[in-house]
Amino acid sequence: MFALLRRIPLFDGLADHDLERMVTGVTERLLGPGDTLFCQNDEAHDCYIIITGSLEVITYLNGAEIQLEVRHDGQIIGEMALIDRSPRSATVRAVTGSRLAVLNEQHFADLMRSDPALAMKLLRDGTMRLRSTNQRMIAGLEVKNAELSRAYHELKAAQADLIRLNRIEEELAVARRIQSSFLPRELPQPDGWRVAAYSRGAQAVGGDFFDCIVLPGDRLGLIVADACGKGVTAALFVALTRSLLRAASQAPWAFQGSKTLDTNTVLRGAIQLTNDYMLREHGDNYMFVTLFYAVLEPQTGHLSYINAGHNPPLILSSDGATVRELEVTTLPIGINPSQVFEIATTTLAAGEVFFGFSDGITEALNPAGEMYSDERLMAELRAYAGLDADRFVETLIDSVVRHVDGAPQSDDITLLVVQRSL
Repeated sequence: MFALLRRIPLFDGLADHDLERMVTGVTERLLGPGDTLFCQNDEAHDCYIIITGSLEVITYLNGAEIQLEVRHDGQIIGEMALIDRSPRSATVRAVTGSRLAVLNEQHFADLMRSDPALAMKLLRDGTMRLRSTNQRMIAGLEVKNAELSRAYHELKAAQADLIRLNRIEEELAVARRIQSSFLPRELPQPDGWRVAAYSRGAQAVGGDFFDCIVLPGDRLGLIVADACGKGVTAALFVALTRSLLRAASQAPWAFQGSKTLDTNTVLRGAIQLTNDYMLREHGDNYMFVTLFYAVLEPQTGHLSYINAGHNPPLILSSDGATVRELEVTTLPIGINPSQVFEIATTTLAAGEVFFGFSDGITEALNPAGEMYSDERLMAELRAYAGLDADRFVETLIDSVVRHVDGAPQSDDITLLVVQRSL
């Protein structure tokens, strides 16, 4: 196996002793033409080096098979699922007879630690594939939006167009379900804490998101973000931002070439990388994202955070007597390439409750054009002191719905509640 991998250009920069150590226990897998390597949504435990052969990456939309790319000799496949520990994002199938080297999570981690340059190359390859996928999604969704608009006007003259309109609406619903899948399937619940959240877009796809990222050392990353604008463009920047933050947070060694995992390095490094990438690759789109990202240490309640232009989160005391704001520390990401991301800290005491939210809550409009407002939100928090996190989410969203009183939802709504037990 050593001799086979040594011939692959991917490992040119890896010393012989590092390669020998990595290949210990590495196995082979053979595929015939048409054989499936893994399927979309499978759990991920391995990645693969293609020694010989070609494999295609495919996904499915409304039962139709879509080929995303073809991978060839010497390339790696399946590594992104090991970086963010998510299920497989696509299905991989052999185009020709193929011979693969199987690397488990430990092999992959050893490889990244041994060769930072290779880690950066894999990151670039992954982001290029992500960008390509995003571009195809943008093109597809913009086509569907154009079709929907035309169908609406044509409906006035021809009832037959209703069938076409329904089909397009179904495809937008698929897009919404895909975006919903970006949110955490299950929220982590550290001992002594309760986490609850809610998110609803104003359109078929939205520009808000929240995330809870389990980090090394039993720490928890808490994110609430809002891309400027609404609709498809904002939704795609949400997907890009969320993916970059998760990957950079859960595997910082792959981005900075060291094992440094302290809170400030993870926090600042993830946001800095995301900001730099957005400006370098998408600066001409003039998109930005307001973002609150905190790292919580559950054992102490210590919270380190960067608030990049987002609504200041609120912390409610255990008795409901006080509500304090967490300051804005920097500009939103995607604006300033030389931005210095300052880190602030606080501590959540026993019984205190953290509320991260988007402006879709405080700026929700009723039929008279009146906003829900920051003042109303603070008053509601004090009034509901003593509820658990899940009931807080339910009660606050009900309060917003009562205020809106049937008026159209004007903006995306997101709420993240983190409660420390008494």
